[in-house]
Amino acid sequence: MGIDNIASVILEKLRNIAQTDTIVGKPIVVDNVTLIPVSKVSVGFGLGSNTGKSELAGSGGGLSVEPIAFIVVSEGNARIMSLTREKDVFGKAIDMVPEVLSLLKKDK
Repeated sequence: MGIDNIASVILEKLRNIAQTDTIVGKPIVVDNVTLIPVSKVSVGFGLGSNTGKSELAGSGGGLSVEPIAFIVVSEGNARIMSLTREKDVFGKAIDMVPEVLSLLKKDK
């Protein structure tokens, strides 16, 4: 198998693993609360080849999935529950959604 084919196979496999469902998980409903898991996906891989007399090729890759937060939906309100120490920009933006919506309603 040529290096181009190896690269295509690796990229396709990584694409299948790192789909949207992996990053934003399936909602979990408990009583009247919906929890939506959010994860960070990191992907890396490398390829090598030699076009000299002996045809050498090599490949390697890795993938990590780290849960970072839950989106909590309860009584029509959504907020982010971060699993990391500091709230990231995404979390701050989600927390501001109700405030922004109320401002938009006032303008009408």
